Amino acid sequence: MSEHINIITQQIESKFNDIENNIFSGTIFSQWRGSFEVKKVYLKKENADIKCDLDIRLKNWPEGIFVKVYKHKALAVLPYVKDQQVCEEYLSTEATPCKFWKDAFYFSNMTDLDQDRYVLLEGNNMSDEDTDICLSKLKTHIEEINTILANR
Repeated sequence: MSEHINIITQQIESKFNDIENNIFSGTIFSQWRGSFEVKKVYLKKENADIKCDLDIRLKNWPEGIFVKVYKHKALAVLPYVKDQQVCEEYLSTEATPCKFWKDAFYFSNMTDLDQDRYVLLEGNNMSDEDTDICLSKLKTHIEEINTILANR
């Protein structure tokens, strides 16, 4: 990998580590402290296609419901589930497939998440402000999922 790509990769991984640290110890998520499960995947390639995924859920949620914070080409946040039946059981809208995510459905009553999930369309220039936007979107989705589950 070129030195330039290494620097970009380290910066993005650092931002994702900040997101993860906020999940477990930041004040924005303090009401759910001790309730999180996070799956982290970082893929390094020989080009600028850096891929970082955080699949985040609360332990009390039904199996398979997550909020994904990801940086592939774009930087985005989306609530999802792989089981269409779970959408039908809990959501007031028809199950909507997640654009570009095979076999995943938005677990949300929000519309236009194909566009609204994005923080950056080109995620390699991720800033502290972008990290904050990801955290805010994550909190919004956690709150919405909790509301959906409570209103069932």
